Amino acid sequence: MEIFGYARVSTDEQAEDEGALIKQMRRLRSAGATKIYYDVESRTSDKRKGLLQLIEDVEAVAFGKVSKLLFIRIDRLTSSSMVFYQLMDALKKKGIQPTAIDEPFEMSSIGGELTIDVRLAAAKYEVKMLGMRVKKERETRKANKKPHWNAPLGYLTDGHKYVLDNRPCVCLIADKKEMNVSQVARFVFDIFFSVGTVSETARQLHDIFGIQAQAVLKSTNNKNNVLGEIEEIAIENINKTRGSGLNLRYPHTGLKWSVSGLRSQLVNPIYAGGTAYNTVEYSGGHRKPFDEWEIAWGTHDETIITREEHERVKAMIRDNRNNRWANQQKYTNVFANLVKCAHCGAAYSRQSKKLVKRAGFIRHHYQCSFYRTGACRNKRMISNDELEKQVIEWLVQEAEKIAILVEQEVQVTKEPAEIKTLRISLNTLDALPSNPAIEKAKEDILQQIADAQATTNNNSKQYLIAKERIIFAFSNERYWQSLEVEDKQALLKGCIRKITVDGNKVIAVNLLHLY
Repeated sequence: MEIFGYARVSTDEQAEDEGALIKQMRRLRSAGATKIYYDVESRTSDKRKGLLQLIEDVEAVAFGKVSKLLFIRIDRLTSSSMVFYQLMDALKKKGIQPTAIDEPFEMSSIGGELTIDVRLAAAKYEVKMLGMRVKKERETRKANKKPHWNAPLGYLTDGHKYVLDNRPCVCLIADKKEMNVSQVARFVFDIFFSVGTVSETARQLHDIFGIQAQAVLKSTNNKNNVLGEIEEIAIENINKTRGSGLNLRYPHTGLKWSVSGLRSQLVNPIYAGGTAYNTVEYSGGHRKPFDEWEIAWGTHDETIITREEHERVKAMIRDNRNNRWANQQKYTNVFANLVKCAHCGAAYSRQSKKLVKRAGFIRHHYQCSFYRTGACRNKRMISNDELEKQVIEWLVQEAEKIAILVEQEVQVTKEPAEIKTLRISLNTLDALPSNPAIEKAKEDILQQIADAQATTNNNSKQYLIAKERIIFAFSNERYWQSLEVEDKQALLKGCIRKITVDGNKVIAVNLLHLY
């Protein structure tokens, strides 16, 4: 019989000790695990490749083929009660015994289950307390005008202040000019003041420093976070592509800029002696426009640009008509964060707008964001109305196929024993003569069935909900056209994972819970 194992370390643990995951996996192998699933993710994240693959494999394996699931501690699995009991239920159905190596673990008694509930609650409480401590630390830093934990290019954090980074950085071949890190940061501003736009600044910097910025098509990572019995537990066998958590941002890979990253650098008040706080809209997780940031001036004395130059940078960016902060444009992009380049995988971003007088609307054009820096050759644009037309045509054509998939899914979906028992009771009451007491009992049972369905097979239900929503919205194109812009945006985000565009042609639309 096989023995499964699951290992998880946080990104912080992996950053401090590259062998942290390997050590944990080797302990599982020594304890008898023949197949080991792994992740490098925070325990607050349940979108883990290894954990999801483990649950899927447990549900698919034949009864009696796997004897145990080994893990180090409960907190290595998850802090979510829902995900934990989803896994435990799958293990129970297949006769697999969950076993923790470093702590007592048993679910056969009420006391054992209560102990586990307490541990899960404690783990969730610890996560909340950690988040609160981080929030309080940020508030304290803001009140005392202390620097953030990370410094931008050109600076280092020394105790409670920013200091210039005077370490050697680059030597230009053309004129043999040497620059340290802070001088490179100043050079970036000089180029921007000279050329006037963020995209041209990035292009010039890449040319001057000889940076190869050409993007390549992103490869799809289909490798699972799993090691079999014959595979050696070594760092070279660990899945290192995006999604495994092993690709850490630091140290920096070199002097290479994207347009959005360079824009964020240029408007950063740290270069002028200030520190920005409250820069993120936490409800949506998006970065606020720089004019809405809270800035504390005078947080450090060593500056790279003057306060006047900082204001000049922001004014130039506002005045750039192709920039999203040019002026207040009452425009909602229904395809925000969905459109990707077929050549390099980068996002399509808004480049220009034009009033179409005959039709009475403003037409926006989108282009691969990497083209502006010379990193991608996909130069053709696509208009917002043409993008919408092609996507909706594609979805309308797919509606019938999706409807068939929904019918198949509904047919194979099995109701749990709890709901079946309730339905038998409901059928028994239906056979009795009607009276107020019986009708009340029937209503109670119907409510219990509804509650049970709401908490059963949540992933499968979301799978069906998304597909049914697509069928309803896109089986009739006129229905789509009648929707408000905000409703269109919400509907697309609930249905579509990615829209792939090559030039001005939509070549693929990947749906959530379908592909």
